[in-house]
Amino acid sequence: MWIFTTREVSVIIYSIVFLIYVLIKKGKSAFLPVIKAACHIKLIVPFIFIVTMAIIFVWICKLLPFWNWIYVKDITFWVLFVGIPTCFNSVANKLEDHYFRNILIDNFKFTALVEFITGTFTFPLAVELILQPILLFFTLLQLMAGKDEYRSIKKLIDAIVAIVGFSVLAFTVKAAIDAIGNTQFIDIAIGFILPIVLSVLYLPIAYCFAVYSKYEILFLRMSFKEPQSKKVKLMHRIKVIRLCGLSYKRICKFLHEYIPKMYIKMSNSEFDSVINDFKHRLTRAHREKQLKMSCQALHNAPPNRT
Repeated sequence: MWIFTTREVSVIIYSIVFLIYVLIKKGKSAFLPVIKAACHIKLIVPFIFIVTMAIIFVWICKLLPFWNWIYVKDITFWVLFVGIPTCFNSVANKLEDHYFRNILIDNFKFTALVEFITGTFTFPLAVELILQPILLFFTLLQLMAGKDEYRSIKKLIDAIVAIVGFSVLAFTVKAAIDAIGNTQFIDIAIGFILPIVLSVLYLPIAYCFAVYSKYEILFLRMSFKEPQSKKVKLMHRIKVIRLCGLSYKRICKFLHEYIPKMYIKMSNSEFDSVINDFKHRLTRAHREKQLKMSCQALHNAPPNRT
């Protein structure tokens, strides 16, 4: 098996063709704003950190007896198309509930196995070059069919896409079964495990990015309601960090519920009262949670038959 699958090669070919078309049609002006925005220090530093972590991971894995340099491709693709987007999306203004837990769970879903199999066992290159535009065409048709004026043909398009999808899946499952007795099966199994391991390693990084981003927003909003004294600002930030720590939920709660209580001429004692109020509220919420858990445990406990 070559380092790139035929599907990856076809995607690379079409990507190069698309870039050439954009360069000819739009010229350098189409890329200069994107490159300039990507070179901002707030994007470059996290990017370098993420890539450095991947290099360290490869260096550690290189010491293992089963290491094969072909895994560098899988690691690179995961970092570029999953790791970096996950880390940068974690700094979004508002994350969904259990965002980080859901990312990890997605790696254990059956769909993850199906996606891995269909991405590993592919058709010959000539077939992939024909298949990819067809799949893209029907995907775009599905998106258009979601509109009210095209709903009459949506069932037909969905049926065609389902037939093509099951055909591809049947081929890949057969190829996967044939590979069980192959010496490459170990490489395939490791290729499936790598995204799970990388997700576990990168989730703390994404979480730290999210916490740092929230603190940055929090301190920026605090600065509008604080005196100009750097000493007072530093004292305020230390107290907030000591109270919120690395808890993303606490930072968000303080940001949305307690920043409005601040004002420029607030004294140190008044700021301390805000901090103490937040601290008491956290303590009360913790006690209520423990009480709820205790009641639930008693409710679920088996009856005493003595």
